[in-house]
Amino acid sequence: MADLADVERMVDDWERNAAETSQKYQAMQAEVERISITESVASGAVSVTVGHNGLPTDIKMTQAVLKMGPDEIAANVLRAMQKAQSKYPERLAEITAETVGDDATTRHLVATAVDNFPAPPEEDEPPAAGQPQERRLYDREEESPAAPASKAPPAPAPKPTPRRKSGPGDEDGEDFSDQSFLRRD
Repeated sequence: MADLADVERMVDDWERNAAETSQKYQAMQAEVERISITESVASGAVSVTVGHNGLPTDIKMTQAVLKMGPDEIAANVLRAMQKAQSKYPERLAEITAETVGDDATTRHLVATAVDNFPAPPEEDEPPAAGQPQERRLYDREEESPAAPASKAPPAPAPKPTPRRKSGPGDEDGEDFSDQSFLRRD
């Protein structure tokens, strides 16, 4: 049976470990709150910075966007944001390794970030400003007008729900009376 000195030593060790772990997690939290990731696309014409929560904190554009159409600018902003957000799990893993180390909690934090943040966008850049963009009317071959008409006929449209019959004093079909429909007559 353990004597009182052993129990006191175990409690002291537990308190010391808990305090050290708490300090490590506080340091990790401070570092995570300082995360700021900036990525650019379209040869640097569009840059987006995301903060510790993955939300944009800054968007910058150069004069090169004047040669782009509105859709191309919007696509480049989203692409730069996705590119920046995709770096978040990697940065979080670096911070957890530097501050807390590898444990079940940090592995869960990083795995959650991987699940919640987007993958990096495809590497092929959209056409540079001034070059025409390839436009597609149909994303899939089976939707194109040249596809064979061997599809099943479309499902019939659902029948409209019959409207409630108006009662006396209810000219427009709406019932905004103060009477309960749960009353007993």
